[in-house]
Amino acid sequence: MAASNTPPASGSGDGHGDMTPEEREAFKKRADELGKRLEAAKNQGSSAPKPGAVASDTAANNDALGKAMRISTELIGGVVVGCGLGWLIDRALGTWPAFFIVCFLLGSAAGMINVVRAGTAMKTGASNPKAGPSVRDDDDET
Repeated sequence: MAASNTPPASGSGDGHGDMTPEEREAFKKRADELGKRLEAAKNQGSSAPKPGAVASDTAANNDALGKAMRISTELIGGVVVGCGLGWLIDRALGTWPAFFIVCFLLGSAAGMINVVRAGTAMKTGASNPKAGPSVRDDDDET
C-alpha cells in the first residue's frame, strides 16, 4: 500500500484545519505580535521622503549613468575592434605586432571621435547634433 503524501496533522481533529483552544490562542498571540511589528515598521517609514520627490533625483541619476555607460562603451568598443582587427591581420600575415599597433591607434582614434560625437549629441540634442550654439565665422557676412 502506498504512503500518503499529506503531512501529518498537528493538533486535534482529522487534519482538516481543526485546532485546539491552546493552539488557537498561540496563533492569535503570534498574529497580534506580527500586527504590532507591522504597525511599528509603517510608522518608522512614514518619516521617509515621499516617493515622488525622490523619483526625479533617481531619474536624473539614471540618465547620467546611462550617458556615462554609452560614452565608455563608445571608447572601449573602438579600441577592442581595432585591436581585434590588428591581431587578425597580423596572425594571417605573420607580421606581429605591426598591424596590431596600427589598428590599435586607429581604433583608439575612432573611439575618441565617437565619444566626441556622443557628447555633442547629448549637449545639443539627438535630433540634430550639428546644430550647436551659433559661433560667428570669419566668412559670415555682417
